Amino acid sequence: MRLLYQRNMVISSLLVLAMVLLAACSASTTQVAKPTATPVQATPTPGQGQQLLTTTGNKLTAAQTLHGIFNLTITGQTLSGTINSETWNAKPDKNRTLTLQSTVPQFSETGAVTVTDGKQVWQYDPQKKVVYNGPVANNAGGTANGGTGRSGGGGQSQFFLTLIQTVFTRSDATLTSSSDTVNGHNVYTIHVVPQQQATGTGAGNFNYTGDVFIDKSTQLPVRVKLNIQGLGDVQLDLPTLELNPTIPATTFTFIVPAGVKVLPLSAATTTPNSGSLTLAQAQQSAGYHLLSIASNQTGYTLLGVNALGAPGNQTYTLNYMQGGLSFTVAQGKSLANLPGSGQQVSVRGSSGNLASSGGTTTLTWTEKGVGIIITGALSSEQIQAIAKLLQ
Repeated sequence: MRLLYQRNMVISSLLVLAMVLLAACSASTTQVAKPTATPVQATPTPGQGQQLLTTTGNKLTAAQTLHGIFNLTITGQTLSGTINSETWNAKPDKNRTLTLQSTVPQFSETGAVTVTDGKQVWQYDPQKKVVYNGPVANNAGGTANGGTGRSGGGGQSQFFLTLIQTVFTRSDATLTSSSDTVNGHNVYTIHVVPQQQATGTGAGNFNYTGDVFIDKSTQLPVRVKLNIQGLGDVQLDLPTLELNPTIPATTFTFIVPAGVKVLPLSAATTTPNSGSLTLAQAQQSAGYHLLSIASNQTGYTLLGVNALGAPGNQTYTLNYMQGGLSFTVAQGKSLANLPGSGQQVSVRGSSGNLASSGGTTTLTWTEKGVGIIITGALSSEQIQAIAKLLQ
């Protein structure tokens, strides 16, 4: 299903990689002192690579605002193309994302814009000449919950987000070079592979190998290059990355262009296309039981199912509507046992994690070898109630 929410969320999640890194790296068990002027030696050692990743995360953690241009290239069996985008973020809940250019029709269109000021969300689809607008939902604590195009579904983007988070929280990192150059930047090249735990097992079924390139003077990432099993080659270039810039308040508002129709935010997820599967088709393709909400729960509407990844290693995203709210249930073996952040909770007899990041409430857990992620603009009580309905 070519949903506007999903297109924007993939971009937003990857565009705010820096914000992901700060959350991910701050969760590391290794505490690293603030960087000094002493240069890192060129001799490759795992300790130095681990330290550089954490130091970069610490710098990003302190940032209250962020502006960047992010160029994503994906080369895989089921998904290929490039997305070039620009984003502005201000903690805790303001964001503007503009798609500069895209050749990935499944997820984005050139000129698409998603904006939130923490209270309202605007999603502009230039091809349809429509702006979807609505209030940001509130969670139980009264905190604004929305933004960056993530106030509705987007299981595919949550999948990408989880992949990136895993790389920076569960990787064995080795500094392989201190003399490389990327786009005119002198960089540290850090090789990453899934971290081996004390039990001798890696990060679930998520396998990857690749390199992270960190600017030697700013200690900020300029490129992330990975080969991800079941997805393909992913390269993210960051030609511009500014921390703590002054961002005008008007950046986080949206002026509707002349001749553009304004529709409710919920309408953005009501038009499927040929990319959507039925639940029966997805179930047959998966080869294992996919959790879903029973049809007798009439308050919930299943809009469709999407599959992402290579055959045999796919992630399935069920896109739901409940009244004016939308959410997704993503599940797959590649999502099993991935690291979580936030509050630890009990979910269906398993240990899970409940977190809110960038306006999205997320509940993650592993059940019978399959990882499950529910995400949407929902309160913690709502999202846990949805988990109990799955069967």
